Amino acid sequence: MSAQCFSCGIANLSSDGSLWCFKYKFEIDVTIDKSDCYYYIEPQIEEGKPLTAEQTLMIKECDLASRRMRGPEKFS
Repeated sequence: MSAQCFSCGIANLSSDGSLWCFKYKFEIDVTIDKSDCYYYIEPQIEEGKPLTAEQTLMIKECDLASRRMRGPEKFS
């Protein structure tokens, strides 16, 4: 398993102590390799407190949507 999932901002700690991917709704364990996850994002800190997985996912989805709206890049 990639250590990336454990350090992702949308990994959510459930009440039983396991980590869940808030986007894809699966338990993060050693059998899943998400090293190239499209939704990976560093945990976000605001006013000294980490944002929730839900808030972080909204930030990432807005970022991805804005990239799609830009159109193709022009090279000079």
